[in-house]
Formats: sequence, structure tokens, C-alpha cells
Amino acid sequence: MGTGDSVKRGFMNNPWIMLTAGVLGMAMISSLQYAWALFVPDILKSNPTFSKVEIQAAFATFIACMTFAGPLTGYLMDKFGTKIFFSLAAILVAVGWGSIGTHDKTLSMCISYGIAGIGASFIYTGGIAASLKWFPKKRGMASGIMACGFGSGAALFGWLITILVANYGYKTAFLYTGVGFAVVLLLVAQVLRFPEATGTAKAADSDKPKEAEAKSYSPVEMLKTGQFYLLYGMFVLMAIGYMFLTPNIKLMANDYKIPAAIFTITFTAFTAANGIGRIVWGIISDKIGRENAMFIDFVACGLLYILLPFVSDNPYAFMIVVTVAFFCTGPMFAFFPPITDDRFGEKYLSTNYGIVYTAKGIGGMIGPTFITALALFYAKSHGYQIGWSVGCSVIGATAIASGIGALILKKTAKPVGA
Repeated sequence: MGTGDSVKRGFMNNPWIMLTAGVLGMAMISSLQYAWALFVPDILKSNPTFSKVEIQAAFATFIACMTFAGPLTGYLMDKFGTKIFFSLAAILVAVGWGSIGTHDKTLSMCISYGIAGIGASFIYTGGIAASLKWFPKKRGMASGIMACGFGSGAALFGWLITILVANYGYKTAFLYTGVGFAVVLLLVAQVLRFPEATGTAKAADSDKPKEAEAKSYSPVEMLKTGQFYLLYGMFVLMAIGYMFLTPNIKLMANDYKIPAAIFTITFTAFTAANGIGRIVWGIISDKIGRENAMFIDFVACGLLYILLPFVSDNPYAFMIVVTVAFFCTGPMFAFFPPITDDRFGEKYLSTNYGIVYTAKGIGGMIGPTFITALALFYAKSHGYQIGWSVGCSVIGATAIASGIGALILKKTAKPVGA
């Protein structure tokens, strides 16, 4: 019995086991965001009264619920741990995502998608916090790997969802995947946890940077610092583009007559690149500094957004630019968690990053709705090429502005004691 207990304690204190469990959980909620584009054409076909903007309002609801629930879900897990709330998340995902296909009204569809979003919030906030707590010295790498699970997980299921939608209809696809994701999440809930408070740093890395140990800012203290608002604004500017392109990429491909086979390859490629970029840029940020990496990556991302409509008449150029653009877009989710830890400390990390993460929700309300409406307005009067060019130019400008913000942040001293 003693030996068994020792093995169990060793297993449950292995940072890589925790990271693996978290990545698996992230992969299960990935399709809730990234595979939505695969359902949109069939939903519109079956519900001719729905407009494209209304459909993307449902997507915006998911993003809003996932992100704005972050402070609460983070607080609950900081206080009570992950197990009970990961289990609750599994139920919310099964009920919310699994029931989307049963609705023929956009309001009820939004409600179901929002329920799934709250479930996803528990998984995402808890997973990111766990990665930073278990790997205090390699925060960029750890958050990048964890975020990769969310960014690339849909690549594992894109082909399956495509087959389910084609052969059984989108309603069945929602139900089957919702139940399947929930079963795996229940298993993850039995494994993933935060390290013990007394051994957080030692369990993973005894060389945690001293500045991260000096002081942890409470959410109220964090909100009183000017650099929080700079960081938050940068996140919003990046999220606008990300949340515009993600739900619209299939519609854009349809307008540019991208063959279905090439788009299927493109979907797998850009979802994989979206995750791989998080790991690569997370590691780079550990080496050259968070702000330096953010500047380079965000500016490159903006330029690729602007370029995309000009090459989309060529299916292969479309595939390449979309893939590289997502390689540069996804890393925002590897940058912002560790820089929150860098600047404001670890003790309240789940809650603090939950607050910072709501910036994605702001971007999620602007990108899929307002920027989409702007693109469709110009598309109606000047053609789809102009419409997509206007939309992509706007999000390109916001990404570049965020990169400039990183340079300003670099010149801003950390909060006193942090």
C-alpha cells in the first residue's frame, strides 16, 4: 500500500503528466471554436431566414461567455481547485454544444453555444493556469504547449466533423461530438490539478525567477496599474482580427471559389499551424523576451492579414498565407498568460489571467459582428473582393498597432515589487 501511495504521489506531481492532461482537455474544447466554420454553410442552408451576421452573433456569444466567465472560473479554481469544475465543464459542453443543432431560432442557438462557452472557460482558464504553475521557469514554453492544445485540437477532428456533417447532417454532428468531448473531459478532470501551494515552484522547477516570487498582485491591485490597460488593449486589438478571420474563413474560401478538397487541407494546416506557432513563439519569448517576441509576431501577423485577399484567387496561395497567418496569430495565447504572470505574480494567476482573457471577448464581439458587417457592406456595393479586402485591412492595422503597444510595454517598468 505504501509503495502504491508513493507511485500515485509521484504520478500526480509530475509536471509533464499535468501538462499532457491539460493539453488533452484543451483539444476537446478546441472544435467548439475552430470547427464552427465547418457547420456554418449547412446551418445557413437549412435555415434560409438566418443571415450571415446572425450566425456569427452565435459565435460571438460563445466567445463572450468563454472569456467573460474567465474571472469567475479562475477565482473558483484558485479557491477550490480544478476537479469539480472540470467535471462541471464536461456537462456544460455536452449540453451546450450537443444541443446547438436542435434550434431553429438564433436566440436559442446563442444560448446553447453560450452554455458550451462557460464550460470551455473552466477548461481554458484552469489549463493555462496549471501550465504556468507547474513550469514557473519555462512559462512561455508551457503556456505555448497548453495553448497549442486549444489552437490545434480541432485539426484532429476537422475531418471527422466534415464526414459527420456530410453523411448525417450538422445536427447529428453537434450531438455526437458534444458527447464525445464531454466523456474525455470527465477523464481529464480526474487527473489535472494545481501543484500544492507549498511546492508549486519546487514541483516543477526550483529555479523560478526571483522577481515572480517577490509579490503577487491581487485583481484589485492589478486593475490599479496603468500597464494592465495597455496589456488589455493590446490583447483586444489582436483578438479582433483573430475573431474575424476564424468564423469567416470558410465563407471567404467559398467566395474565392477555393475547391473543397483544398480547403479541407487548408483547415487542417492552419489549425495545426495555429497551435504549433504557440509553442514556437512561446519558446522564443522565453529566449528574447516577451515584449520583443510580441512585437515581431504581431506586426508579421498584421501584414499577412492585409496580404490575404490579394492572393486568394490562387487556391494554393490562399492556403499558404492563411496557414502562416494563423502561425503568427495563435501565439498571442502563449504570450499573454506568462506576461500576466511576469508582471503581476502567481498567487492570483487564475483570476488575474481570467480578467486579462476577457479581452478576447471584447475582440470576439467586434470581429465576428462589426468587422464582418463592414466587410459585407462593402461586398454588397463593390463586390466580395473589396469587402474582404476592407475587413482584412482593418484587422491588419489593429494587429500592427498591438505590436507597437508591445514596444511601449517593454519601456514600462514592472509594478513595484513584482
